[in-house]
Amino acid sequence: MAKDLSYRSAGIYAIISGITGVFAFAFLVTYLIVREKNFAQSIYFVRVHDIGAMLQFLLLIPVVKGLYRLLKRQHPDVTQTTLDIGIGSLLLTALFLLLTTPKIIADLLYLFPQGIFGACLIFFNWHMKGILPKGLRWFGIIVGTGLILAGIFPVGYAIFVDTIILQIPAASDEAVQKIPDTTANMILHQMVAVGTLLGVITLPVWTILLGRKLRRIST
Repeated sequence: MAKDLSYRSAGIYAIISGITGVFAFAFLVTYLIVREKNFAQSIYFVRVHDIGAMLQFLLLIPVVKGLYRLLKRQHPDVTQTTLDIGIGSLLLTALFLLLTTPKIIADLLYLFPQGIFGACLIFFNWHMKGILPKGLRWFGIIVGTGLILAGIFPVGYAIFVDTIILQIPAASDEAVQKIPDTTANMILHQMVAVGTLLGVITLPVWTILLGRKLRRIST
């Protein structure tokens, strides 16, 4: 019974995380629309997005714990390292989002630990045959792939475009806008766009669907 309650609790957290993620992404879209007309006002919307996304990822910690317990039922050889990497990537993503508000680090650095979490999603879903429905598993793998594509951006930008993205405190928006639109820069931004479509937008949907499934799982 205790494990049943634990899985149901993880399912509730997953649903709340998904709903929070939907609202966070809505504020991000609003920011992109408003900044064309009033950049100063648009900053409010992106900061609300950062706070919402931070909560979204923190709420996924008990979900990852639930997935790990389920995975151990079928694969007892799975080590604690798997869980540690999953939780660590979520905590780092939330921390990086928190540090972007006072401009301590660049806005998009959080995409890197988010990409690591994407790899964890792929691992969990790949090994949960017979535990989660096939469609939900493949949906999770697609989401994880999208998060990885987006997560490549900070590393690729620092290597192939400019190390300004690693500057602490973060560089001003004016300084970033002076970076030339090289081929590498454009390719990396296209990867973020694809990653956003495959992973960032779909993650809340997947977590809500996962939450509904976790609430029905029994020991």
